[in-house]
Amino acid sequence: MALTGANRYRIIEVRRHQSEGSRKLRHTVTIVALALTMAVSACATGAKDEGFTRADQDAIRKNSADLIAAFNGKQLDAMVGLFADNSVFMPPNSPLLRGREPLKPFFSNMIEQGATGLNMESEEVSGHGPIAYESGTYTVTYRDGASRDRGKYLRVLRNMAGTWRAEKTMWSSDLPPSGAQAK
Repeated sequence: MALTGANRYRIIEVRRHQSEGSRKLRHTVTIVALALTMAVSACATGAKDEGFTRADQDAIRKNSADLIAAFNGKQLDAMVGLFADNSVFMPPNSPLLRGREPLKPFFSNMIEQGATGLNMESEEVSGHGPIAYESGTYTVTYRDGASRDRGKYLRVLRNMAGTWRAEKTMWSSDLPPSGAQAK
Protein backbone atom coordinates (compact mmCIF):
# COMPACT_ATOMS: atom_id res chain seq x y z
CA MET A 1 0.00 0.00 0.00
CA ALA A 2 1.46 3.38 -0.99
CA LEU A 3 1.04 6.29 1.32
CA THR A 4 0.15 9.55 -0.38
CA GLY A 5 -1.01 12.98 0.67
CA ALA A 6 -2.37 13.24 4.18
CA ASN A 7 -1.71 9.58 4.91
CA ARG A 8 2.00 9.89 4.39
CA TYR A 9 2.77 10.45 8.07
CA ARG A 10 1.34 8.30 10.76
CA ILE A 11 1.87 8.94 14.46
CA ILE A 12 2.24 5.86 16.52
CA GLU A 13 1.80 6.27 20.25
CA VAL A 14 3.37 3.74 22.52
CA ARG A 15 2.28 3.65 26.13
CA ARG A 16 3.75 1.54 28.79
CA HIS A 17 1.16 0.05 31.06
CA GLN A 18 1.81 1.23 34.66
CA SER A 19 0.15 -0.21 37.66
CA GLU A 20 -1.29 2.04 40.36
CA GLY A 21 1.36 0.83 42.84
CA SER A 22 4.19 1.71 40.45
CA ARG A 23 2.83 5.22 39.98
CA LYS A 24 2.55 5.79 43.76
CA LEU A 25 6.11 4.50 44.31
CA ARG A 26 7.50 6.88 41.66
CA HIS A 27 5.58 9.79 43.21
CA THR A 28 6.87 8.92 46.72
CA VAL A 29 10.49 8.60 45.50
CA THR A 30 10.25 11.99 43.77
CA ILE A 31 8.95 13.70 46.93
CA VAL A 32 11.62 12.07 49.13
CA ALA A 33 14.39 13.08 46.68
CA LEU A 34 13.11 16.67 46.62
CA ALA A 35 12.91 16.84 50.43
CA LEU A 36 16.41 15.37 50.78
CA THR A 37 17.82 17.88 48.27
CA MET A 38 16.26 20.79 50.14
CA ALA A 39 17.54 19.52 53.50
CA VAL A 40 21.08 19.07 52.21
CA SER A 41 21.02 22.51 50.57
CA ALA A 42 19.90 24.17 53.79
CA CYS A 43 22.68 22.51 55.78
CA ALA A 44 25.40 23.06 53.20
CA THR A 45 25.28 26.86 53.01
CA GLY A 46 28.61 27.01 54.82
CA ALA A 47 27.38 29.95 56.86
CA LYS A 48 28.82 29.94 60.31
CA ASP A 49 27.99 32.31 63.05
CA GLU A 50 30.65 34.99 63.08
CA GLY A 51 29.15 37.11 65.78
CA PHE A 52 30.76 40.11 67.34
CA THR A 53 31.02 39.57 71.07
CA ARG A 54 31.46 41.69 74.16
CA ALA A 55 34.99 40.27 74.37
CA ASP A 56 35.70 41.70 70.89
CA GLN A 57 34.44 45.13 72.00
CA ASP A 58 36.60 44.96 75.11
CA ALA A 59 39.67 43.95 73.06
CA ILE A 60 39.16 46.92 70.72
CA ARG A 61 38.76 49.31 73.64
CA LYS A 62 41.97 47.85 75.08
CA ASN A 63 43.69 48.49 71.74
CA SER A 64 42.67 52.15 72.05
CA ALA A 65 43.83 52.30 75.67
CA ASP A 66 47.17 50.79 74.62
CA LEU A 67 47.48 53.40 71.85
CA ILE A 68 46.82 56.20 74.36
CA ALA A 69 49.35 54.78 76.84
CA ALA A 70 52.01 54.30 74.14
CA PHE A 71 51.47 57.81 72.73
CA ASN A 72 51.56 59.47 76.13
CA GLY A 73 54.61 57.37 77.04
CA LYS A 74 56.32 58.28 73.73
CA GLN A 75 56.71 54.56 72.87
CA LEU A 76 56.80 54.74 69.08
CA ASP A 77 57.31 51.01 68.46
CA ALA A 78 54.39 50.12 70.72
CA MET A 79 52.16 52.63 68.89
CA VAL A 80 53.06 51.33 65.45
CA GLY A 81 52.59 47.73 66.60
CA LEU A 82 48.88 48.38 67.12
CA PHE A 83 48.36 48.93 63.39
CA ALA A 84 48.07 46.33 60.61
CA ASP A 85 50.88 45.94 58.10
CA ASN A 86 48.52 47.17 55.38
CA SER A 87 47.08 50.05 57.42
CA VAL A 88 45.84 53.23 55.80
CA PHE A 89 46.27 56.27 58.03
CA MET A 90 44.34 59.40 57.00
CA PRO A 91 45.40 62.43 59.06
CA PRO A 92 43.61 65.73 58.44
CA ASN A 93 45.18 68.19 55.99
CA SER A 94 47.86 65.64 55.03
CA PRO A 95 48.36 62.92 52.45
CA LEU A 96 47.36 59.43 53.51
CA LEU A 97 50.01 57.06 54.84
CA ARG A 98 50.07 53.40 53.77
CA GLY A 99 51.57 50.66 55.91
CA ARG A 100 53.34 50.81 59.26
CA GLU A 101 56.62 52.40 58.14
CA PRO A 102 55.38 55.99 57.70
CA LEU A 103 53.56 55.92 61.05
CA LYS A 104 56.69 56.06 63.17
CA PRO A 105 57.94 59.37 61.71
CA PHE A 106 54.37 60.76 61.82
CA PHE A 107 53.97 60.06 65.54
CA SER A 108 57.56 61.14 66.22
CA ASN A 109 56.85 64.50 64.56
CA MET A 110 53.71 65.02 66.65
CA ILE A 111 55.66 64.33 69.83
CA GLU A 112 58.49 66.66 68.72
CA GLN A 113 55.88 69.40 68.18
CA GLY A 114 54.93 69.04 71.84
CA ALA A 115 51.94 66.69 71.79
CA THR A 116 51.89 65.06 75.19
CA GLY A 117 48.39 64.13 76.28
CA LEU A 118 46.23 62.01 73.98
CA ASN A 119 42.81 61.02 75.21
CA MET A 120 40.25 59.02 73.20
CA GLU A 121 36.65 58.53 74.31
CA SER A 122 35.16 55.59 72.49
CA GLU A 123 31.47 56.18 71.77
CA GLU A 124 30.66 53.16 69.61
CA VAL A 125 32.34 49.84 68.91
CA SER A 126 30.61 47.40 66.60
CA GLY A 127 31.42 44.81 63.98
CA HIS A 128 30.80 41.43 62.45
CA GLY A 129 33.21 38.55 62.28
CA PRO A 130 36.79 39.75 61.86
CA ILE A 131 35.90 43.36 60.92
CA ALA A 132 34.94 46.10 63.38
CA TYR A 133 34.85 49.84 63.72
CA GLU A 134 35.30 52.22 66.59
CA SER A 135 34.20 55.83 66.61
CA GLY A 136 34.53 58.50 69.24
CA THR A 137 36.09 61.77 70.23
CA TYR A 138 39.67 62.73 71.04
CA THR A 139 41.69 65.48 72.65
CA VAL A 140 45.41 66.18 72.40
CA THR A 141 47.19 68.60 74.69
CA TYR A 142 50.60 70.12 74.07
CA ARG A 143 53.57 70.83 76.30
CA ASP A 144 52.92 74.54 76.50
CA GLY A 145 49.53 73.85 78.09
CA ALA A 146 47.87 76.53 75.98
CA SER A 147 47.58 74.49 72.79
CA ARG A 148 45.01 71.82 72.44
CA ASP A 149 43.13 69.93 69.75
CA ARG A 150 39.82 68.13 69.91
CA GLY A 151 37.71 66.31 67.38
CA LYS A 152 36.30 62.98 66.30
CA TYR A 153 37.85 59.78 64.97
CA LEU A 154 36.94 56.60 63.16
CA ARG A 155 39.00 53.43 63.14
CA VAL A 156 38.36 50.21 61.20
CA LEU A 157 40.00 47.18 62.79
CA ARG A 158 40.55 43.58 61.74
CA ASN A 159 41.01 40.57 63.96
CA MET A 160 44.28 39.02 62.81
CA ALA A 161 45.02 35.69 64.48
CA GLY A 162 43.21 36.76 67.64
CA THR A 163 44.62 40.32 67.80
CA TRP A 164 42.63 43.37 66.74
CA ARG A 165 44.76 45.76 64.65
CA ALA A 166 43.77 49.10 63.10
CA GLU A 167 43.56 48.93 59.30
CA LYS A 168 42.00 52.32 58.59
CA THR A 169 42.31 55.37 60.83
CA MET A 170 40.96 58.86 60.22
CA TRP A 171 40.11 61.86 62.34
CA SER A 172 39.19 65.49 62.02
CA SER A 173 39.50 68.43 64.35
CA ASP A 174 36.53 70.36 65.62
CA LEU A 175 38.74 73.47 65.76
CA PRO A 176 39.41 75.75 62.79
CA PRO A 177 42.81 75.34 61.14
CA SER A 178 45.50 77.45 62.77
CA GLY A 179 45.69 80.83 61.12
CA ALA A 180 42.09 80.62 59.87
CA GLN A 181 39.90 83.60 60.57
CA ALA A 182 36.36 83.23 61.81
CA LYS A 183 33.72 84.11 59.26
